[in-house]
Amino acid sequence: MTTGEVGGAAVAVRARNHRTAAAHRQDRALHRAPGHARTGWSLRDVALVAVGAPGVLVAGWLVASWALSASLVVLVTGSMSPGMPAGTAAVVRTTPAADLRVGDVVTVPRGDGARVTHRVVAIDDVPGQPQERLLTLQGDANRTTDRDPYRVATAGRVVASLPGAGRVLETVRQPAVAGAGVLLVAVLVAWALWPERPRDDDRRAVGARGATARRTA
Repeated sequence: MTTGEVGGAAVAVRARNHRTAAAHRQDRALHRAPGHARTGWSLRDVALVAVGAPGVLVAGWLVASWALSASLVVLVTGSMSPGMPAGTAAVVRTTPAADLRVGDVVTVPRGDGARVTHRVVAIDDVPGQPQERLLTLQGDANRTTDRDPYRVATAGRVVASLPGAGRVLETVRQPAVAGAGVLLVAVLVAWALWPERPRDDDRRAVGARGATARRTA
């Protein structure tokens, strides 16, 4: 091989190496392109969170209510104002009557089957029934105690309350609102899980990679 041939071969090798390095740099750039490595939140991500977050909260509440023997009560009158006005949602936990104290706010059944949520102002024993108590209750906004004491073995003691939340719960429970909510969730889930169509920059990136591969072959 002559000196000129050696020099030409060396130039060809350097040119090929240069093209290969350039192709590798372009390939790395394409992998960093927006179509291949997204940053931030997309609308689909927001939709999935919007659907999933309420589900997680509901599941958490179901577990907590089962473990703590708790339930939700919505106050429909203002007898416990101003602390718990009408429309308040209260979390009540089933508690033995022997563990109740004066000052507790409790939910107990009335004679007509309805439930009342008032404050305990007096507790009396029931002769011959060590597990039962006679509770005298009074609403914070009422000037007098309830007409008759309540004989109970257990009562729902209020452990937390949130004014206004009860109105939201009552609205959500309406059939029309609940049906619309279910339909909205179904639409969001279907949209979030629907396969995305390739975008223009994705197609251009694939084409550029193919052209680069052909040039370096």
